[in-house]
Amino acid sequence: MRSIPLPPEFAWRTVPSLLAARTARTPYARAVVGRSGNGSYRALTYQELDEAAGRVAGGLATAGVRRGDRVGWILDNGSGVDALIIYHAVLRLGAVNVPVNARLAPPEVAHILRHSGARMVLVGPDHKDRARDAPCDVVVLNTTDPLGPLRGAPVPAVAGLADTDPANLLYTSGTTGRPKGVLHTHGSSLAAAIGWSDAFRLTPNDVLQSPFPVTSGAGLHFNALSCLSAGACVVVDDYDTAASLALIAEVGATVYVAVPSIYAFWLDSPLIAEASLETLRILDYGGASMPASLIQQLRAAVPSAGLMHTYGLTEAGPGGCYLPEEYALARLGSIGNRWAGRFTQVRVVDEHGADVGPGGTGELLLRGPSIMVGYYGDQEATAAAFLDGWLRSGDVVRVDDEGFLYHVDRRKDIIVRGGHNVAGAEVEAALHAHPAVREAAVIGVPHPRLGEDVYAVVVLRESLDGSLPAPADLIAHCRELLADFKCPRRVEVVEALPRNAAGKVLKQVLRERVRQSGTAGSAKP
Repeated sequence: MRSIPLPPEFAWRTVPSLLAARTARTPYARAVVGRSGNGSYRALTYQELDEAAGRVAGGLATAGVRRGDRVGWILDNGSGVDALIIYHAVLRLGAVNVPVNARLAPPEVAHILRHSGARMVLVGPDHKDRARDAPCDVVVLNTTDPLGPLRGAPVPAVAGLADTDPANLLYTSGTTGRPKGVLHTHGSSLAAAIGWSDAFRLTPNDVLQSPFPVTSGAGLHFNALSCLSAGACVVVDDYDTAASLALIAEVGATVYVAVPSIYAFWLDSPLIAEASLETLRILDYGGASMPASLIQQLRAAVPSAGLMHTYGLTEAGPGGCYLPEEYALARLGSIGNRWAGRFTQVRVVDEHGADVGPGGTGELLLRGPSIMVGYYGDQEATAAAFLDGWLRSGDVVRVDDEGFLYHVDRRKDIIVRGGHNVAGAEVEAALHAHPAVREAAVIGVPHPRLGEDVYAVVVLRESLDGSLPAPADLIAHCRELLADFKCPRRVEVVEALPRNAAGKVLKQVLRERVRQSGTAGSAKP
C-alpha cells in the first residue's frame, strides 16, 4: 500500500484540525445545510457542527470505537446533515469512515462491511433492512432524533493524528466489476478538497449546493471538504428538480455541482423559466460526458452563471482536471486543461507508456497528494492501478494542439468492430444531437463475425404531439453524422438508464441484459 504525505506548506494536516480551525475563526458562519433523518431541514454553524461531532464521537467511544476501527454508515442525502456529523465524529476518534450507498442490496452491503472489517454500522431508519446480513454490530437511528442513540459526553480529537493516517474507505460503484475499497488518508482527502476549492475559487461567502451522494468521494471530499477548506457552506441537495430550484434561491447558492442528467431534467422542466437563479456564479457538471447541445441549452437558460466541466475519479481523491468557464462554449466537449490543485500532475500515454503529443490519444494518468493509498486488501488490483507511480484512470483522452483534453471513452469501453475502433462516447454524442434523445449509452456486444457490434440504449423526450422516432430513424440520423462502421445496428428505447449513486451509467448492467436477452450478435455487418 502507498502513502503520499501532504506537501509541507499545507497548513492543516488532518480533517479534525481543519474543522477546529474553522470553528475557532468563524464559529457562527453557516457550515452545512440539508435534511436530517427526521425529515426537517437543518442549518448548522461551524460551532454547531463541531459540537455535534464531539458528542457523537463521545457516544461512539463509549460503544467501544477506537483509533483505527472502521465504522460503516448507511445514509442517503435525506439524512445529509446527520451523515456529515457522523463523518467528522468518526475522524475525531482516529477511526475510519466506511460510507455505504443506501441503495445497495443487503448482500452487497454485507460484502462491503465484511471486506472492510467494520466494527459497527450506523443505519438510517429507512434503510435498516439493508443491514439485515451485516457481519457486525448494527445501530439503527430513530426518526424523531436520529443521532440521539449516538450522543455521549463530548470528546476532543484523538492526539497524534497525522496526514498519513487512514480516514475514509470509499467503495467504488462497481462500473468495472465488484466494488473495491479505495483507501484515503486525512492527507489525500484534504488534498482533493483544497484542489477543488481552488478550482472553484471558493471563499467564505460561497454556498455550494449539490445532489452528489453523501456516501461518495464527490459528496464528501469534492463538496463538503472543499467548502470546509474555504470556510464556505455546503448544501446537501437531492434529486428533485422543483425542490432543488427552490432551494437555490432559499440558500443563495453560488455554485451548483451535478451530473449532466440533472441539468437535462432542469431544462425539461417549465419551472426553470420562473426559477430565481441569479445568485449562481458557476454551474458545474461532471461524472459523465456533457453533450454539447446540453451545454448550449444550459447557457441560454442560465446566462448569468459560468459553465464548468470537472473530471475526477474516486481513486484520485477525487482529483483530476477541469475546464474553466471561459472555455465552456469555445471548447465544447473538452474535460479541461487545468489540474485540480497545483500539486496534481497529469500525463497522457500510449499503450507502451510513452507520452503522446498534440493530436494524440491515450490513457490519462494522474499523480499527486490526493491519490489513494490503494485498494484495501487487494495488492494485485492496487499494483495494476499504477504505472510507474502514476494512477491509471482507465479513461482514453485526446490531446489537442493547445493542450485541452477530450474524453474519448473508457479504455475497456472501446468497441472493436471488425477491426475498427469505435468510441462509444462519439456515438452517444451523435445520438444526443437528435432532438428527441434525452440520454444515450452505447456499448459493445458480441458478434459472431465482427467480434463486437455497436448497440445503443436511449431514453427519449416526451413530445407535445406524442410522436417519437423509431429505432430505424435514430440509426439513419447517426448515418448522417458518423462513418458507417460507427453507427449502431440496434437501438433499444428504455424509460431510464441504470446508474450508480454518482450518476454514472452502469454499462456492465446493459451488457449483461443484452447478453441474457440473446439479441447480441444478430445484427448485419
